[in-house]
Amino acid sequence: MKKWIVAFFFATLFCPVDISDVLAADPTPGIPPENRPEESYPWWERYYDEWMGIAQKGVSGKHIGYHIYWSDGLHVNSRKEKVRFLFNGLIIVDGGTIYADDELNTAFPDLEGSNIILRRLDLVAFWDLYDSFELKLDIDFANVKEIKDNWFRFPNVPVLEKFKFGNFKEPFSIDELTSIRNRTFMEPALPTKAFTPGRNIGISYLDSTADARKTWSLGGFLRTGSYSNVGQASDQISEAFGIDVTGRFTILPWFKDAGRKLLHVGVNYSHFFAYDSNSAPNMRFRSRPETRLTNDRLVDTGDLFGQGSNSLDVELATVLGPLSFQGEWFFTQTDIDTANDPYFWGFYVYGSYFLTGEYREYNVLNGTFSALRPNHPIHFREKGAGAWELASRFSFVDLDDEGVDGGKEWNFTGGLNWYLNKKTRFTINYIHARVKDRSDPLIEEGDADILQARIQLIF
Repeated sequence: MKKWIVAFFFATLFCPVDISDVLAADPTPGIPPENRPEESYPWWERYYDEWMGIAQKGVSGKHIGYHIYWSDGLHVNSRKEKVRFLFNGLIIVDGGTIYADDELNTAFPDLEGSNIILRRLDLVAFWDLYDSFELKLDIDFANVKEIKDNWFRFPNVPVLEKFKFGNFKEPFSIDELTSIRNRTFMEPALPTKAFTPGRNIGISYLDSTADARKTWSLGGFLRTGSYSNVGQASDQISEAFGIDVTGRFTILPWFKDAGRKLLHVGVNYSHFFAYDSNSAPNMRFRSRPETRLTNDRLVDTGDLFGQGSNSLDVELATVLGPLSFQGEWFFTQTDIDTANDPYFWGFYVYGSYFLTGEYREYNVLNGTFSALRPNHPIHFREKGAGAWELASRFSFVDLDDEGVDGGKEWNFTGGLNWYLNKKTRFTINYIHARVKDRSDPLIEEGDADILQARIQLIF
């Protein structure tokens, strides 16, 4: 099955790029495509244009009642466009190899080896009703039908327009809030996954100043974790670990050239009010080694019983044209029954550079980075090179304090991204991980090397 997945991606993504070089040369070099006679087009270009034109025009009429067409997803709109549906999706396939020394192989016998995984298979549906009600449902079929986003809001409705209700990410950490589609690296940094609350069921408020130079958000959430179907939500609510109150504030002290140059500063805070800690553990801090090729967590506090925690995160990011930097510092103080209120911390810092001149685009409305648009995307008629990005990251997490020996980990990551167009991306990451001072399993000091690659397609 893994071989068929890889074959499908290579056939889908490479053929549109290379087939023209194999079948025919350009019969009319130097003449703009729109001015060429029809017979000068290779047959595959004519068929492509014809089908894309049909798809974008779509079908409509009184006998249908809806306008159905394709443009960055499947659109189904009512005749007067008072009711609109959009369906799209995401496919991500990861593959690679993990090498580990004797120390880590003894602690994690299944860590070393090669693997190919279907990282994400998302089907996403949006529903807009009279520009006054929006609903989103995002289901990841690659992970036991895990529901990612399931929320609704009331845009253009006074008072309610800034609120969101449902299951979604808490407003905490620019690394976590930036979509997997748009992250520089394949996986978030070590402390991001260790300390961010992620998706939970709740309500949040998001607003910004008129010039969009400041944003603030605040929300209350039941700490439920992910769930696999809507019907399971009631079970997750009844078994919640506690309540989160989470807030985020961002500011752009410097913003020039429509975001080509900027400085971003953000502060996040979350307080976790834990439910009764006598019946079940309610806290755990751990992180994968920045890969999904393994389920092993090289650092992990194990299950903890306590009254709650306080988490603080400070963000800093700057864009200087094709050069950019980003970093975060995390601190979590816990109230644990069996220890003297240990605290855990971590940070990461990274830089990236676009060899082809693009820059990381920033969303001023929510204070995160958005999708990249290559200056010269690869497609049939204009054979650009796409966008090429080099990146490196250093991350650290410390889960040792007051008798809790979850371990310390340092990771260095080097990355190369090739964005063929705004929908298709290839990524290669090399990670060197060092782990020490963990008690269960015992790790005095161990090293691992990870080489992994990703194919990402948005449809």
